[in-house]
Amino acid sequence: MAPISFSSSSRKHGVPEEDQEFAIGNPAVVELIESEVLLIIGHPHGQTERWIELPIRALPSGDKNVFHAMELGPRFRPFLEEATRR
Repeated sequence: MAPISFSSSSRKHGVPEEDQEFAIGNPAVVELIESEVLLIIGHPHGQTERWIELPIRALPSGDKNVFHAMELGPRFRPFLEEATRR
């Protein structure tokens, strides 16, 4: 996987980088939502039922940048619901 960086905005809602990394490595949802933005939904660690949302921007270099991370909200919840119906 390409190197991943974390913008300061990815910590705005209190999700630690370790939790973001866990969700990226163990995604329930991986969906292209814009031409250069990948949505990942996953658990922040293995001992929880909570979900977090992580939009990740693909940079021209091929690297990835997490620019947002928070508890899964209503905007992206339908992606998880669709994935669990499959």
